Amino acid sequence: MEDCMRLSMRKLALWYTKTFKPLMTHDELDHIMATMGFVALPPVQPTCSTLAWKEYVYMASPGRSKSSSFLSGSCEPSTVEPPRPKLPYPRIDGLHIYTYRAFLDAVNFYLEMCDISELFHIRGMPLHRSNDRSRKWRCMEEDDGVFVYREGTLEQTTYNMYHFNKLNNNSCNGYNGAIVIRDKGNNNKINTPVSCFVPLKDIIV
Repeated sequence: MEDCMRLSMRKLALWYTKTFKPLMTHDELDHIMATMGFVALPPVQPTCSTLAWKEYVYMASPGRSKSSSFLSGSCEPSTVEPPRPKLPYPRIDGLHIYTYRAFLDAVNFYLEMCDISELFHIRGMPLHRSNDRSRKWRCMEEDDGVFVYREGTLEQTTYNMYHFNKLNNNSCNGYNGAIVIRDKGNNNKINTPVSCFVPLKDIIV
């Protein structure tokens, strides 16, 4: 039973499409972001969280003003402040699909690419025997397998925004409520995460 669970569990990662390599830490991501005009800010740990987050500020066009309507889940203009791409610090692998989607949406808010997957894409990969052994994970279920994400890496506001849009089939900004990830050569769509807690150190051997 444990062997079956270990073989079926996979995590998501942000891949740099140009080199077709996964980005595991901010050290790997910072240089890529800099080439696109983003400056990394020092990591900040919110008072209500045990996890630090690192944000990126877009400096290619200082003072640029643009409505960020996707933040409110509406296609109407909004007065909400422009988004800042951010990810947990220091590791950026094994995150929830909504966390990656929020990051990619924020990046593309400034770059305005027709297809953000030409720059970054999300792909499933096996859990690492040593690095992932002591981490606490929660489950996401999808059609052909099981993906897990690190506990604490999904903010409630992010979940509320993307899950609400998914339920309402909101197609603003070209999304239809689900984000396509790449795994084993197939296009799999992530469904709603189930309430499942998995201590990987008890599974990976």
